[in-house]
Amino acid sequence: MTHDFEAVAGELVVKVVSHSFRNPAVRELLDGVEGLADADRRRVVAALADRYRGGRDTEPVRRTLLTLIAVVGRGLDGLPLAQERTAQLDRLSRSHIYWYADRHEALADAELAAGHALAPAVVATIRRSAMSAYRDGTVVEFARRLTEPVLNVGEAWAERAMEDEGLRELLAYALTAKAAKPSAAWEKGGRALVDGLGADAVREAVLPWLALVGRPRTFELEREVYEPDVNSAFDPYNANALRGLVWLLSLLPPHPDTVRALGALVETSLRKAAGLGPRSPKVANAAVNSLARMEGEAALAELARLATRVTYKGTLKLVDAALETRAAALGLSREEIEELAAPAYGLTQVGKAEFRLGRPPRSWRCAGTGP
Repeated sequence: MTHDFEAVAGELVVKVVSHSFRNPAVRELLDGVEGLADADRRRVVAALADRYRGGRDTEPVRRTLLTLIAVVGRGLDGLPLAQERTAQLDRLSRSHIYWYADRHEALADAELAAGHALAPAVVATIRRSAMSAYRDGTVVEFARRLTEPVLNVGEAWAERAMEDEGLRELLAYALTAKAAKPSAAWEKGGRALVDGLGADAVREAVLPWLALVGRPRTFELEREVYEPDVNSAFDPYNANALRGLVWLLSLLPPHPDTVRALGALVETSLRKAAGLGPRSPKVANAAVNSLARMEGEAALAELARLATRVTYKGTLKLVDAALETRAAALGLSREEIEELAAPAYGLTQVGKAEFRLGRPPRSWRCAGTGP
């Protein structure tokens, strides 16, 4: 390989800008550069930094230069342009995701190697990017290293939940809810966790969090013109935790407050965001499944109410199936089940209610009335 390090740096920039980091030819060139001796890699890094300082390139090319410094200089200490790298990560923190081929996780890796903590919002962007349709192994593996904070910042419910360090284990376990329904092993672990914390303590902690779901983001993300309304969407990383918390609630003794919270969460999750559709069908479906598992008339009535409110076909199908199953088990018709959702307004029988009538207390009488 040539030892004209400025030429090597120039060739790297041209090929990455033209083809992206994931192009096979670019990958081959990078493999060769990364295989150089440390002293030679430092010379390539220095050439890249000099070009950046020259200030002649467009902003996209300058971003590529910063990333190339991190990629080529991986494992080397004292990489140049540390402040510029931090500023680029700050800009990244205001994005919903980044394209996997941009290799921005290399910037974050360099920041960690320099002994600097990543801002929570940067962690959130990387995690969301790892979950996107264009994720690849490099981004996913790096995101797995980012264990703090336990949830992504930016959503009111998540930030409130993280205020209690004593519940971190609960949140971390909830994040492992990555299937449509909990497995027997997951339930076993969840029951052990709930038993250790106490069912009442779990319910009293989780329900106030659920009441904050769907609130406006605590800080807005910059939205590209082609992106849906990401500021109205659920954070996909946190949505897994929501699903897990909903599953955990189904393991608790039935409680009317839990039933109401789950019903409200279904409707909140199905509200539409521009360009996206329902904000989080998977969270809505998890809440329906949890209601279906709960004993008691309150959960049944809530399912019947949702049957009259939900229009999203996937979730409505789950509601209908749950009602049919419960109706068959109770020997009732679907119509009789749906009557449970109708408010009673004090009626104890069809068309009958009793109210105590009597002379109002003296303090209620208006001046000038008779004795």
